[in-house]
Amino acid sequence: MLTHLKSFFTSAEAAGRASASPVRPLLTAFAVALLLAAAIWIIHPFLPPILWGATISVTLWPLVLKLQDVLFGSRSAAVFFTVLAAVVIFFMPAALIIIIFARHVDDVSHFVTALPSWQLPAAPAWVGRLPYVGGEVIPFWDHLRENSLPALLKHVVPSPESLLHVFLSSAGSLGSLLLEFALTLIAMVLILTQAESISSLLKRIATMLGGEMGSSLLKQAEITTRGVALGVTLTAILESLFGWVGLMLAGMPMGSVVAAVMFISCVLQFGGAWVLLVSTVWLYFTSSLFHAIIMLVFALVVAAGDNFLQPLIIRRYVRISVIVIMVGAFGGLSTLGFAGVFIGPTLLYLTEKMIRCWTGMPSDDDKEEQDSTKVVKTET
Repeated sequence: MLTHLKSFFTSAEAAGRASASPVRPLLTAFAVALLLAAAIWIIHPFLPPILWGATISVTLWPLVLKLQDVLFGSRSAAVFFTVLAAVVIFFMPAALIIIIFARHVDDVSHFVTALPSWQLPAAPAWVGRLPYVGGEVIPFWDHLRENSLPALLKHVVPSPESLLHVFLSSAGSLGSLLLEFALTLIAMVLILTQAESISSLLKRIATMLGGEMGSSLLKQAEITTRGVALGVTLTAILESLFGWVGLMLAGMPMGSVVAAVMFISCVLQFGGAWVLLVSTVWLYFTSSLFHAIIMLVFALVVAAGDNFLQPLIIRRYVRISVIVIMVGAFGGLSTLGFAGVFIGPTLLYLTEKMIRCWTGMPSDDDKEEQDSTKVVKTET
């Protein structure tokens, strides 16, 4: 009798374990997801500086290794000089833009106030002599000059009071911006100091989740982040500095402000050529033809640089399309802030690469690797 009861309870316990076994992984996954969501919710006020610090750390990690070799293996010294380099490359341009706008707020306010009363000058004589379109351009030009443009500007240009309110609001948030910069630098120091441990943990997680493909995507994320960050930032710095030189040579009023607008436009993927082209038109009507020609030459060089310099820098690391960069930068900026300009294109590129891997479609990198392999085999 006892033997039968023991076998009955043993079989019931085994059946209970068997029936609970399909549910247990789901409950475990739900608990882990709940813990991760709670952790992210707790630290979400610090996510922007953490993401920004991680992006810069990934970008400048090769510099840390080189400096560590030069500085006799000292990681602390290498991290210190890398943080200084990050301040110069990533934070100093933003600080200069804030200082430039703060110093010229009166000039900008005066310019915006006088802009609605400004009228287009009379069309140049050579416009009317243009074949086919000259006769159509002159009436349209006169229509803008007399009615449409001043009326449009009066509705579009904000009042000085609203500009002052916006400036004071920006000045009030300057403290929070500086705090975010400081937290970003702290995040950089922590990440770079423990880089090997963090990298090992991420590799283990990626391998557990996706196997070989997960490890490959993690490596590709590092390379893509570095390429996009360097390409966008260096292109914006070089083009805005070059444009600033042209603005100074052409005698453009508030040239520093225009160069700052050019830098912001380059970072946001609008390019800097349109800023110099607008400056060329302004100088043509308000200054001498010689100054306008100087500005036009610089604008054409920057227009060529928009299509050449940034892709050249980025393609040293990864073959990513311009459309992915633009869409990712716009979407990342609206969702993650300034760090999203670099994180957004990386996420889109990794998603595209993962989908191509699942569907068996080769990416541009794979095609290039296959072509190079074929060339090597042919030469051999």
